[in-house]
Amino acid sequence: MVNYHEVSVTRRALQVACAFFWCLLAAGPIFGFAALKTVWIHEGVYADLCSAEDNAQGFICSSREIHLNFIFTCAAVVTNIAGVVVGIILDRFGPQICGYAGGALIFAGALMLAFADTISLLDLYVWGYITLAFGGPFVFISSFQLSNAFPAYSGLILALLTGAFDSSTAVYLVYRLIYNESGGKFHPKAFFLLYLIIPVSIIVASWLLMPKESYKPMTNIGKFLEEEEEDLDEDYQLDANSIDGVAIDARTAGGVADPKTVTSSPSPSAELAAEHIHSIHNGAASSISTSDDDEDDEVRLVDENAALLSKTDRRNISPGQYEYDSEEMQKLKISGVWGALHGRSALAQIKTPWFTILCLFTMIQMLRLNYFVATVRSQYDFIFQSPEIAQRINEVFDVALPVGGVITVPIAGYILDNKSMATSIALLLVMGTTMGILGNFPSYIAAYGNIGIFVIYRSFFYTTVSDYVAKVFGFDTFGKIYGFISTVSGLFNFGQSGLDHLTHRVLHRDPRPGNIGLVTVSTAVGAWFVWYVAKQARRIKRSALEFEAEQATALRMPGYASSFMSSIEY
Repeated sequence: MVNYHEVSVTRRALQVACAFFWCLLAAGPIFGFAALKTVWIHEGVYADLCSAEDNAQGFICSSREIHLNFIFTCAAVVTNIAGVVVGIILDRFGPQICGYAGGALIFAGALMLAFADTISLLDLYVWGYITLAFGGPFVFISSFQLSNAFPAYSGLILALLTGAFDSSTAVYLVYRLIYNESGGKFHPKAFFLLYLIIPVSIIVASWLLMPKESYKPMTNIGKFLEEEEEDLDEDYQLDANSIDGVAIDARTAGGVADPKTVTSSPSPSAELAAEHIHSIHNGAASSISTSDDDEDDEVRLVDENAALLSKTDRRNISPGQYEYDSEEMQKLKISGVWGALHGRSALAQIKTPWFTILCLFTMIQMLRLNYFVATVRSQYDFIFQSPEIAQRINEVFDVALPVGGVITVPIAGYILDNKSMATSIALLLVMGTTMGILGNFPSYIAAYGNIGIFVIYRSFFYTTVSDYVAKVFGFDTFGKIYGFISTVSGLFNFGQSGLDHLTHRVLHRDPRPGNIGLVTVSTAVGAWFVWYVAKQARRIKRSALEFEAEQATALRMPGYASSFMSSIEY
């Protein structure tokens, strides 16, 4: 991994800017399906599945609705399944290769959609959309590591990237608006051929600008400790029989004095002193003191970081394991869960409730979100019993979805950087439950309120999940953990097709029973999630206090050094 200090601020800023723009244009446009679906319906895609009478009246029959929604269902599943593939490639080959792969897949998908109406050998609407969906995660997930380019603003950068991902739905919205203004002359073929510029620019930017390896934030605190320990061992050869050449400077309360000025003969007291001195500069409980109080504070953070682990884990910590400076560490500690599973293997992390509950929560929320995106028009068509009202609500939703992503960026960044993780998840729980209730009433206030909460919730949800994975599991296994969650959630999204059949075939197009069932399960799992994270945050805090108490003997008070040396002399 690359230390962010080794790369200029300008280059890092350009990398973040490039990632933001390509996430805005290519990471998740498939989730703007509602807007593109309107164009495809106007173009007569799958019109042969309905009767001539239905087509003449402009009625979208159930078979055509289900088939169009199936395109989005497959794309949503592939987007999430791609996460594990991207995670493996990102961890093994780095973000630059991911950029190449993403650009190539997006290019191929756009090309297929451009000629989908002229090639009948394969259903290129399905395959093209799936290929686009497969390419998106390569450019999106591989950009997460750029939050390490500016560690103090990691939450804000993640929010920017996630907001760009959410706002990428505007790509098809803008196209639909241009299509309508042109009277249908700006054909989908022309649009997707023009869109090829985006994947080409991604490949070029990956080659010229993006890092070959992921960023890792560090200030070399751990390395500083290790190097100091090596230097002390080499220069002064501390052991149980002699402390010749080593003295503790009373003025600096623990600094190493000139070895020529101090001599001592072996004695029991000397043996005890040697062990004590060695314990001070060796391991996670050590503190290499200087006359600068700020350095003492940063070194002490190594001990505090270790306290975030369980008692068993922190016995085996090494000085180089925690390398965040005081400013960065303060922000990370606000979450209450940072470092909970850092340093463990991905398999060990997956076996914990930290992962299990997050995965369940993500599965339910992604099914709710994607189902609403695909069916917003048909749902409100039934609820209001008016295709015209449903179309107007759909048009508002098309605009609100990307705008909501932009609005949520600073809000999500502030919350994740300044509030605890339990607070963030609790906020998601309240918003998700309110959204699920409002979506069942034939009221303009309820409908637009539901959409307003939805577009903010969606962006905040994805940002919180990525932030949770980074803080709890760490970036060493980020790709594998995030990818595995995406894969499991993606497979679960096939349930969207089942909900479609249930709604259209069994419930006679009534979406409310399905929505009520989803919000009930979502609220139950969300409440469990909040309870568990809050409980573990309290445990971590208590563990930190216990660790500080255990290491209290290693703290040096003014006058300690002189009295300590006096005890050796006498």
